[in-house]
Amino acid sequence: MNTTPSHPLAYGYLRMPTAADRRELMLWYRQLSAYARGQEFILGQVFVETPTSPEPAFNRLVAQLKQSNASELLVPTLDHFTRFPSLQDGIVLMLGELGVRVWLVGD
Repeated sequence: MNTTPSHPLAYGYLRMPTAADRRELMLWYRQLSAYARGQEFILGQVFVETPTSPEPAFNRLVAQLKQSNASELLVPTLDHFTRFPSLQDGIVLMLGELGVRVWLVGD
């Protein structure tokens, strides 16, 4: 009998502004990874939104959340969703209705 508790699956989400470079992306990714380890989450895919994405990464993230057993979503700040606070609240609420907790891991 296995008595070791399984760790929750978490996904990450990042929005890359046009001015962001690969170094900044790696810093954000390391920040998400370190936070996941600290919370004893298993970090799955990190969805990255870019200005040139052929399909919105957020749409792929939501589809994956609906199909998986992930219960945690890590983002550096809510600004990665949108810069508009009322829309941020709506996104967090919608994700909560999917059974997903949003964790802010940035400074």
